[in-house]
Amino acid sequence: MTATATIGDNTKAERERRVTLAIYHRKDRDLAAKAAAIAAEKKANRLNAKAAGVPSSQLDHLLKSFFAEDQQKPVDKLKRDMENLAYLGLIPDPSIKGDLFTRVDRVDNEGMIRAKGFFAGLNGLDRVSGYDAGSVDDKMWLDSFDAGDREYKSDSPDIMARITAAQSKEEAPATGDDPFELDQTN
Repeated sequence: MTATATIGDNTKAERERRVTLAIYHRKDRDLAAKAAAIAAEKKANRLNAKAAGVPSSQLDHLLKSFFAEDQQKPVDKLKRDMENLAYLGLIPDPSIKGDLFTRVDRVDNEGMIRAKGFFAGLNGLDRVSGYDAGSVDDKMWLDSFDAGDREYKSDSPDIMARITAAQSKEEAPATGDDPFELDQTN
């Protein structure tokens, strides 16, 4: 026996509502599972970083500074933090003992360009400077990018081998580049 809809019957609307809810619930559930997997991966990365001597707070600070819309805000915060530490007597007061710490927030344009290029190369970001192609700033940024990329490519295999060895509680293979390695040919 098939039911026929009558005036005021909301069966179709209720069914559509349930299916619509199911569609969004499935997607939300899948996204929550991905977020949990990413959170677990991030936690494992933080534990590995901690074992390598890199504190989570430093990684948090790097991420916050990296994604800051206004790049001056982290610099201003650093200056305030240094003023507070000087006030507490934990570091020398830059206003009394010269310009040692205040120079940190006065990087010239060339230094900023080089630092940003080096950071981008070291972290595998896109090799696009954002400056006019072929300009002095563009060439400076690209040179710094290449230097950061070279440093990462030359040093990362050895560091990754040590990290892997530390995780598996094995000793990393000697590369022969260590000047303190014992000569066992005697």
